[in-house]
Order: sequence, then C-alpha cells, then structure tokens
Amino acid sequence: MKSQFTKQRARKFLSYYKPHRNIFLMDMFFAALSACSVLLFPLVSGYLTGEVLTRWDSTTKSKLISAACLLVVLTVVKVISNITYAYFGHSMGAKMEETMRTELFRHYESLSFDFHARNSTGKLMTVLSNDLTNMTELFHHAPEDLLMTLIKFVGAFIIMLSIHVPLTLIVFLALPFLAIAAYYTDKRMERCLLQNKQHLSELNEYAEDTLAGIRTVKAFGKEAEHAKRFQQQNARYTKSKCIFYKLEACFYETVDAYPQFLSMMVVIFGSLFIARGSLNAAVLVTFLLYAGSLAEPIRTMLNFMRLFEEGKASFIRFMDMMEICPAVQQKEDAVPLPDPTGEIVFDRVSFHYEDSQDNVLEDISFRIQSGQTVAFAGASGIGKTTVASLIARFYDVCAGQIRIDGIDIRDLVLSDLRKHVGIVQQEVYIFNGTIRENIRYGRQDATDEEIVEAAKLANIHDFILSLEHGYDSIVGTRGIMLSGGQRQRISIARIFLKNPKILILDEATSALDYESEEIIQASIERLKQNRTSIVIAHRLSTIRNADRIYVLSDRGIAEQGTHEELIAQNGEYAKLSRIGNL
Repeated sequence: MKSQFTKQRARKFLSYYKPHRNIFLMDMFFAALSACSVLLFPLVSGYLTGEVLTRWDSTTKSKLISAACLLVVLTVVKVISNITYAYFGHSMGAKMEETMRTELFRHYESLSFDFHARNSTGKLMTVLSNDLTNMTELFHHAPEDLLMTLIKFVGAFIIMLSIHVPLTLIVFLALPFLAIAAYYTDKRMERCLLQNKQHLSELNEYAEDTLAGIRTVKAFGKEAEHAKRFQQQNARYTKSKCIFYKLEACFYETVDAYPQFLSMMVVIFGSLFIARGSLNAAVLVTFLLYAGSLAEPIRTMLNFMRLFEEGKASFIRFMDMMEICPAVQQKEDAVPLPDPTGEIVFDRVSFHYEDSQDNVLEDISFRIQSGQTVAFAGASGIGKTTVASLIARFYDVCAGQIRIDGIDIRDLVLSDLRKHVGIVQQEVYIFNGTIRENIRYGRQDATDEEIVEAAKLANIHDFILSLEHGYDSIVGTRGIMLSGGQRQRISIARIFLKNPKILILDEATSALDYESEEIIQASIERLKQNRTSIVIAHRLSTIRNADRIYVLSDRGIAEQGTHEELIAQNGEYAKLSRIGNL
C-alpha cells in the first residue's frame, strides 16, 4: 500500500539494523547505562539531605565523602556513556544510510525507461539525498531515545512509588492526557510532513529542469517567467513548512511545560502531605529532583517525535520508490548468451507504451540474418526507435516474440543480452571526466593501447592528441567541451571497445553537419563489419547500401526490399525519399 507506514514496511525498516546488531547492542548498553546513572542522582541527593545532613556525628564526614565520590562516579559514567553511544549510534546510522542509498541507486538503475521519463532527476535526487539523510538521525536516535526515556520514566515512577504512593500517583496523573494529545498531533504532523516533502521534491524537480535547460531559457528570454514559477513553488513549500512549524510549536511548548507542571504538583500536594505529617521535607526535595529530572526525557521524547515524523515521512517516500517493480525483469532460470551469431527474428510483435493502449508496433514480423545490415525507414514517431529499444530489451513486447539465435530474449540473462548489443544514438551522453574514462566506458578492463586503437578506428585519435592533456583532457558535464561530432566519435570508440555482435545505429548522424557526418560515416562503416547491424534511418546516405530496408507505417511493415527495389516500387519509401525525409 502506497504512502503509508505499514507493518510490512516497519519490518523492512527494522531489517536494516540486522547487519549492525553488535554495534546496536553496544549502543543500547551505553544508552541504558547513561539513563540509569541519571536515575541515581536524585536518590544520592535525597540520601544526603534526608540521612547525612540531618544529624552530624562521627560518621557524617565519611558518608559525605562517599556520597560525593558516588556522584563523581555517576557523572563520569554518564559522560563516557553519552560519548560512546553518540559515536556508535551515529556510525551505525551512517552505515545504514549507506546501505539504503546503494539499494535505491541500484533500484533506480533497474527501472524502465518509462519510469525515468515520468520522474525527473531532481525528484529522484531528493529521495536519494534529503530523505535518506533524515533517516540517518532516526536510525540512530529512535532506539536509544525510546530506551532511555522508558528507563527514566519507569525507573522514576518505581522509585517515587516506593517513597510515597499517593504523591506519585498525583504527579503522573496527567501523563495519559499527554500521550493522547501526542498521538493525535503525531498524525497531523505526519500528513503535513508528507505534503511538505512532496512540495520540496516538486521544487527541486523544477529547479533541476530549469537549470539543465538554462541555454534555452536565456535564448528565449524566459528568465523572469521561470523565476516567477519557481517563486510560486517555493512559496507553496514554505507555506507547508510554516503549517508544520505551527503544529510543532503548539505541541512541543505545551509538552515542554510538563516538567514545570509536575514540579508545581509536587510542591502543592507535597506541602499538604507535609502538613498532614505523612511526608517530610527531605522526601519532598527528592520528589522535586525527580520531577525536574523528567524534563530531560521529555525533551528527548520531543526530539524523537520530530525525528520520527521526518524519518517516517522520508522512509515512506523511500519505500514508495523501492516498491516500484521494474517493467523489465530477468527470469530466475534465464539462460546465458555466450557467443551469439547475431540472427534476430521478430515474430508477430506488438507493443504499446505503459501510459497508452494504442500500439506503436502491431503484428510485426521479420528476420535479420547474421552479419546483415538492415535499415528501418518511415515517418517520424512511427516506431523505428521502438524496434531498437525492444531488441536491447529496454521494454518488453506486449505480444509475440523477439528471438536472438532462436532464443526468446526474455529467456536470456539480461547482462549477456546487452553485452552483445551496441547502440550508437543520436543524442550521446558523455560523462564528466576524461576522454580516456569515457572511451573506457565501453569495456572497463580495456588497456590504454586498446583505447588508443578504438579512438583511431573512430577517427577521433588525432583530435585527442591535439588537446593539451590528450586522453586525460576533461570534457566537462555532458561533454560540453566537445562538439556534437566529437561526442559522437567518442561514443563510437566505446562501441569498438565493447565489440558487440549486434549493432544498432539510431539516427546516429542525423544531427551532424555534412563534414562531421562524412567522418563519422567512415567510422560507422568500419564498425559494421562482421556484425548484424540495424540502422534507424533519417538520411538516405545512411541506408541506401543496406542489405534490406523495412518501411514502417501505422499498418505495420508497408514495404521491404533493397534501396533500388523500393525506389522502383514508387511507394512510401520513394515518397519519403522525394520529400527529403530520408
């Protein structure tokens, strides 16, 4: 169930403690030791005022020294315990956060293209950073705060009960009312915090989207418009925070006054009991000290409630992400694909995207023989790129089968399939780092010599050597220091290193100028040798030499044949060629 803290999610939350149970037990031990030392302070003080200082004799001095030494020991124990549980608790919380962040990042990577199309980077990063950071404090403080508060409250209650039952019952009479108020306020704060985090996510999402497209924003002079929309979202986020702060202030200040209320009750009713002779001043002082000592666990509990609400809201958002199932999953009995020949068969394949019931491809069938170059042509949006995405299993077919070497690709080990499929796309992503690191992305164990050879085959080696730092030159975020053609050639060098059996060229040169296209086309021709190649066509020059061309339409495969055969048919392909869509 989404957006709730269910029992199943609670078990998942607790499971993160299991690998760190030794640290957890040490944390709990020293937290309990600190709480017990605090409980003993009023007892020792009561002993001093009620027993030691009431009469002075030969034993008083030694009793006073013993009590003083015990207070010093209790203080030292408390300080050492606090330092120890604070260190181990924070370390445990950080390690648990590390585990969750790694889990979430890997889960993000496993999710489908549809998921990433619907969720911006800013939204995903908010959960990965802000929400998990909130949970670190909860992982650390929740157990020890609960334990220490329980020990201090129960311990104080038992000790006070052993001293004077009626006054103890009067003092703790208000506690149930405090618990009820805390419960209902907790629910309101939870709803408010979830809304607050949603607004923060939307704010980060909008900021990330605007800054990523800052060139377009400036080119169209839309800075003021974007600033206004950002201010509106920022104001909505601030308003939700202020509502939460109002709830927090009303509740916390009311509860924080509880120790003062206890002290007032002790003084008033304690005085009445003294007047009746059932209580003495020393016991009243001990009760006052215990009433005062309850201020610390109450503040601890208030802090815990704040951390709990923030952490719970963050954990709910974390689990909402983690419980999204990847659209493409590997079967448990998946078979490997060690050395494919590269034969590809589409057998009555139909496909539609998750947010639509209209098929992009319907009942498509064709066979690509090993080593063949096949091109797909057709109007924009007709499903050419979808064919490429289905071969790499970025999406699963809705009907029919896609087979490589006679095996349904859904039965293959996913990493094996993608290891043997290389894709050169129109929009190339270059990572922030060096040229060497970006080329090595094709195969992490590649040697420097292999990287140089791949760069030569991609016609980028001479350009790299012209740079001051050569292969160690930094390319900037998304390769901003490089031209479109240079980025494309680096991506081709990656594929040379990867050396896949199946090559997909998804409009790889459509966004380049004529000179860049000529250079890259020469690299692509080398890359296609001894591989099964699928070319998504945009320009006639990229497909006219294909062994077979399939022309897609909304009716499926409208035409197929060689370039010359299709021109001679004077059909859809010839029409696309004449109007310049090829």
